[in-house]
Amino acid sequence: MKRNLDHLLKQALSPSEEPKAQLNRKILVQVEEMANMKKKRKKRVSVAVLAAAATLAAGSIAVVAAARYLTPGQMAERSEDLKLAEAFESEDAVLVNEAQEYAGFRVTLLGAVSGKNISKYLAEDQQGQLKDDRFYAAVAIEHADGTPMPDTSDDAYGEESFYVSPYIKGLEPWNYGIMNMGGGYSEFVQDGIQYRMLDMENISIFADRGLYIGVSSGTFYDAEAYVFSQETGEITRNEAYEKVNALFTLPLDPAKGDPEAAEAFLASMEEENTSSDIPETNEQALEVEAWMEKFTDELAEGKIKEDAERIESTVQTCTPKKEGGKEVVSYAYDLGDHGGGSGIIFLDDVFPERNPGTSAVNGYHFSDNELDGLKIEVITLNEDGTVTFAVYQPKL
Repeated sequence: MKRNLDHLLKQALSPSEEPKAQLNRKILVQVEEMANMKKKRKKRVSVAVLAAAATLAAGSIAVVAAARYLTPGQMAERSEDLKLAEAFESEDAVLVNEAQEYAGFRVTLLGAVSGKNISKYLAEDQQGQLKDDRFYAAVAIEHADGTPMPDTSDDAYGEESFYVSPYIKGLEPWNYGIMNMGGGYSEFVQDGIQYRMLDMENISIFADRGLYIGVSSGTFYDAEAYVFSQETGEITRNEAYEKVNALFTLPLDPAKGDPEAAEAFLASMEEENTSSDIPETNEQALEVEAWMEKFTDELAEGKIKEDAERIESTVQTCTPKKEGGKEVVSYAYDLGDHGGGSGIIFLDDVFPERNPGTSAVNGYHFSDNELDGLKIEVITLNEDGTVTFAVYQPKL
């Protein structure tokens, strides 16, 4: 026990190193877009801070010794974004430094900031207009036992993946996350700690509703990680989840909320969610439409189109659970460079008569290169009440 305490105290008192003069920026992930993301200070570490660092244990939540980590401003400086670094040093920034520890990992929400033109790196929309009103959040992820996280150049990098996303109180987390918010992130590893900077549309307009930041295992949203209450709109951790499912409440000033702008933003998200993928040419559209129509018709007849093949790595048996009084199943799959997906299926909507052996298309997506890249999600109701999920693709 004393050795562990000494180790924690040593970590808490260790100062952050100066970043190297030649900063090596490496953008690792891009969801919809990518906008890349020290002054050395002497810090006093109080007895209270040391106690917080020393008592952090599995499944615990604590305010941690911030001196152990780079500040969000230092993270921005490391990516040569001095405008964002200044924003994180301003009074508008919210510094949190809250740590949660689950499944052998310690996750720390360092802070967040939002505003117009507060970053050097701004992307353009399809009309060529700068997306200048942005929200940034900084997170640190590390092994709880002090084992260094693999560097971005190591072969082991990426073996442990994490899905980091904001969520809005009152809205289903599987439908409203970073991929719907024009979001992306940049990431690097320093001193064995993995740092991630989220960048998305300015979601502080939802401050009066309540915002969360979730960090869970995997590449996509895992519906098993969190519990959404249809009655209260609250999002909470699934205590039975055996992997990482940290969840932080963002302490934003409710006065920052803008109900009118929030409703307009949700309307645009809804339009994007319900719009189908449309190829660039009518010829492509007709080909995909005809292929999918035949596939769906034959699926309804209890057979799979002969020129489609099942991607075996996506096959999974899903057990229904109650969510807001309805039976639902959740799924998640990762196709690497070819994408992936996750979500929740309400069984009453898909299988109203609950006939075992019935199959249905849950959704599909494709590239703009005719049928190349077409992926179809198929769900089948089994005799025991479970659901088999699988992704199919055309045989080309």
